[in-house]
This record gives sequence, C-alpha cells and structure tokens, in this order.
Amino acid sequence: MVSGAVVSGLLLSAAFPPLEWHALAWVALIPMLLVPVPATFRGRCLLGYLWGYCHAATSLSWLNEVGFGAGYLLAVYCALYPMTWYVLAVGVGRWGGGDSPPAPRWCIADSRPAIGQGGTVLLLAALWVALEWVRSWLFSGFPWNELGISQWTRIGLLRLTTVTGVYGISFLLVAVNVGVAMAVRGWWTGRREKRKPAYSRALGTVAVLMLLAGAVLVSTSPPASHPVDTLRVLVVQGNIPQCRQWTEEQFQEALDAYCSLTALTAPVAKPDLIVWPESAIPAAVGYEPYRVRLKALLAAVRTPMLIGALDTRRSPAAVWAGQDWDPPAKDFNSVILFDASGKVQTIYDKMHLVPFGEYVPFGRYLPWLVDWIGMGRDLSAGREFTIFSPKPNLRIGVNICFEDAFPAISRGFARRGANVLMTLTNDAWYAESAGSRQHMIHAVFRAAETRLPLLRSGNNSDSCLIHRDGRVEGLLYDRVTGNRFIRGTRVYTVPIYADCPPTLYTRYGDWFAVLCAVVSLACCCLLGGLMLQRACRRRQAIRPEETFSDTPAEGA
Repeated sequence: MVSGAVVSGLLLSAAFPPLEWHALAWVALIPMLLVPVPATFRGRCLLGYLWGYCHAATSLSWLNEVGFGAGYLLAVYCALYPMTWYVLAVGVGRWGGGDSPPAPRWCIADSRPAIGQGGTVLLLAALWVALEWVRSWLFSGFPWNELGISQWTRIGLLRLTTVTGVYGISFLLVAVNVGVAMAVRGWWTGRREKRKPAYSRALGTVAVLMLLAGAVLVSTSPPASHPVDTLRVLVVQGNIPQCRQWTEEQFQEALDAYCSLTALTAPVAKPDLIVWPESAIPAAVGYEPYRVRLKALLAAVRTPMLIGALDTRRSPAAVWAGQDWDPPAKDFNSVILFDASGKVQTIYDKMHLVPFGEYVPFGRYLPWLVDWIGMGRDLSAGREFTIFSPKPNLRIGVNICFEDAFPAISRGFARRGANVLMTLTNDAWYAESAGSRQHMIHAVFRAAETRLPLLRSGNNSDSCLIHRDGRVEGLLYDRVTGNRFIRGTRVYTVPIYADCPPTLYTRYGDWFAVLCAVVSLACCCLLGGLMLQRACRRRQAIRPEETFSDTPAEGA
C-alpha cells in the first residue's frame, strides 16, 4: 500500500517541471486506485495523506530556496486535498458496490457498481476538480500545479480552456485515470473469478468524454483574424540575486545592470516599449539615487518604459477627501508606466499579495513570526484592474508575479478591454530551480483562456512571448549552453488584435468548476446518508431480538 502511494505521488510530480513527463498525468493516479484499501478510516486518511505529501513535497521543493523549509511546510497543507479525494473515492467505491463488504479490496468499485461505472468515472473526476477549485481560493488561494497544468504543451487541448478553464483538462485526466483503473480492476476480477470481464462501460464513458472534448475543441478553433498592429518590446532580464534586506552594494549592482543593458540595447533595437520585471531594483522607486538615475536613463532613451518597482506613497487623494489629517504612507508592489518624456503615465498596484512574502497574516498579533520570516514591511494591496495604453489601439493588463496563477485576475483585465497581457515577475528568489519554469507554464493558460497574447518579463529566467493559442516563442536563453538563467535582453514583436471577443471562460469564469463542486457536494451528502442508513441496518441485524412468551414459567 505504502509503495503504491509513494509511486503514484512521484508519478504526479514527474508530469511537472523539472522532469515534465506530461504523459504520466494520464496514468499517475492508477497505482493509488489499485492498491489495497486500509480497513480503517484512519488508515485511509494516512495512506491518502502520504500520497498527497509525496507529490506536494517533491513538486514544491523549489520553495525551499527561500528558507524555512517552505516547500515542505506548504506541502503539509496541500497534501490534504489528495487525501480528501482518496477518502471520498473509497466511499464512492463502497456506495458503488451495493452490498459489497465494508472494506473493498481496491478503491475502485467492483465491476457492477450500483451507481454505474460511468457514474463512478464522472463523480470522481468532478470531486477532483471541486477540490482543485476550493484550493484556488481557500485561505487566499494556492492554484498551483493543478493537474491540467501539466498538459501545457498540448496546443490543441488548450482550446478547451476557453470554455472550462484548466479545470476541464483536469477533469479529462482524472476520468481517464479512473476509467483505466476500473478496466484493470474488471479484468483482474473477471480473471480471478473465471467470468467474463465487465469493464467496457468505464472505458465507454471515457470514450464519450473524449468525443465531447473533441467536439468542443473543434468548435472553439481560434478565428483566422490577423493583428492590426504590432508592438516592439525590449525586455531586460538582469538576473539579479535576491535578498531580504538589501545593501547599498546590491542596490548599485542591480541599478547598473538594468540601466547599462537598457542604454546599450535601446538605441539599436529602437523599441516601442521597454519593460523591466517586478522589483527589478531592490529599493523603492522614490529612493533618491534610483530616481535620479532612472530620470537620466529616460531622458537618454526617449522611449516609454514599463517597470516593476516598490513604490512608497500615500493612498489616492480621493479616499481621503475632506479629511483634516495626512494619510499614512503605504508600500505597494507596483508597475509604473513612464512616457517618452519621463513622466509617470499610469500605475497598477498588485492586488493579490503573497502571504508570508509580501505580508505576514495576523502579523500584529504574532510579532515573533514577523521577526522570523517577515520582509521588514507589509505591502498594501491594490484595488483596481488598471489598463496601460502606451500607444493607440493598445490596452495592456499586467499581472505582477504569481497573480498570473489566478485566472480571475487575467479575466478581470480582459473584461476591462485589454488586448495584450503581460506578466512582470521576479523568480530569482528561487535561484536556478524549477520554480520559474512552473510559474511560466501557468501564464500559458492565462493566454489560452482569454485568447490574448501574453508577454512575460522575468528577472532571472523564462522571459518569453506566449501567443493566444498557448504557443511559447522567443524564450530567452544562452544559445551556447542552453542556460535559461542569464543576464540579457531580447526584442519581442507582440501582435495587437483590434477585435478580441471575450471567450466563454472570460465571461463566466469557473462555472465548470462550480458545477463540479455542486454535484460533488450533493453526491457526498447522498453518500453520507446512504452509508449512515446502511450502518443502522447492520446494527439492527446484529442486535439480539427480544422474545416474549405468554406461557407462565414452571412452578408459577
């Protein structure tokens, strides 16, 4: 049992970077579905948790680069979701098995379940999607490495995301895993009991799902429209190491790197826009040496610049209108657009902050926690989907850092009229680990879901252009060594589309995941009621019957 859980967890992780063996996602759950089920509820929880932790701890090991064993600590929480799915899957197996024994040998129901093999396939796939959706918003949300994310290279399959988001791909993957596991279960049971195997219904359900998905893919083929204009963007990747408390030497190193790369490349490339990544320079943009050097650079290149920077300022004046006191200064993780003359044109403040990275939850009540892992300041969150327009017919929505892991933020920009998306990020916190690569593939889905091109600017790696069908182009790397973690620049030609009709997913968001959650909740309630009813019947069956007799006892 333990070996099956470990193998299944490792197979799941291998579908994601750094290995990226994408095909394993279609079979990774099968070992877990076929191992013998522990007889007790506690044993099932432990086995499911071991499975989930093996996957989470290995796939999130890059987080350990920030210290505190952060990846292993976060895995403690993330493992709860696979554990919950496994325990519920065992319950569905019991329910599906009709009068099967209390502890079926395998997780999957026998060859003739009461709810049908097709129902089992659909219900377990819906349960998985429901749990992924809950993880995406509970406790501020962590929608990282959802199962469907592993299929980011399958361009045709990405079309499904315009309807269901990444959850539709996760649903298909789980359905295939469950269907194949049920087929193996039916074959083995039929062979052991010397009867005709009954496993065609499970595979039939999977086949029908694939046909439906194929029909959706065909119907959602991207329109044959052509860009009305293009934007030449110079992306500067400084590859600056990060630190919690910067020094003057580190500040000067970062400032020299970005300013010199920009000043050297911009006159030759003649871009329409220069982009620096998130917090390219460790100091706040109002820091005097930073402000003076940036002003001189803008005067020299005479080109609009879009930069990620820490910004310390007072809240918007409209919020404090009529007050007789000055508002307090706040720190923001911002993206600032300077026009060609060097004036600030537009500012976007990051709306979804990273817990324990950009603020410490309940920090005022836990000062020891702030001292241990705090960054020396808590950032304030923005409130508005700000659109940048550095040229006519261009409307840019910018994700800062892991905001592009949250589909709702890119959807928000698209609904506000953006026709180009960008991600400005700083993954140098994770050194040369798989963190940056995992982060980049989430951006692929934001482009595919909204059908908008997305330009990614990273501090240390994975700067690239993602087309609206999910194709990745122009990944910045060393052409001699193949190393992605380099200091350099690249000019990207970003297509601008005038007509960008919103996709079904842009309009309605996670409707498919919500539907799966509602169906799962209803089935779980019904399952709980049936299991309770069955337990009551068993208790009545084993209770000794009381007998009464009207015949008087002897000697009475």
